[in-house]
Amino acid sequence: MTANRLEMDPPLSTPIGQTSDRGNNHVSVDDTTKEILPTSSKLPSDGIMEESVNRMTTIISNILEHHGCGNQHLASLEEDLAHAKLEEEKLKATIEAIEKEKSEMNTRVALIERTSTIC
Repeated sequence: MTANRLEMDPPLSTPIGQTSDRGNNHVSVDDTTKEILPTSSKLPSDGIMEESVNRMTTIISNILEHHGCGNQHLASLEEDLAHAKLEEEKLKATIEAIEKEKSEMNTRVALIERTSTIC
């Protein structure tokens, strides 16, 4: 029955410039190919994408737990990251102090050089 229906209906797409005679209407292909966009800001595919992201998150979580990288390991990694950030801040402060001291030393050296040329 489906095969007979397909044979009776003309194709849905027609080459550009030709007309389609679905039913009794002769409509230009250009008129039938205009896209109709949804009026709401949420596209129908948004729900599908959200569902896909949720499924992938679940799959990744299951893999991590299966290989011993569960929530405890992730919490440990987050703790290590926090410690690393603290160390980074300490190093930045140390570098700034060294840069300041270097600048002061350069000023002293310049002063000594001026004094020595005067004498």
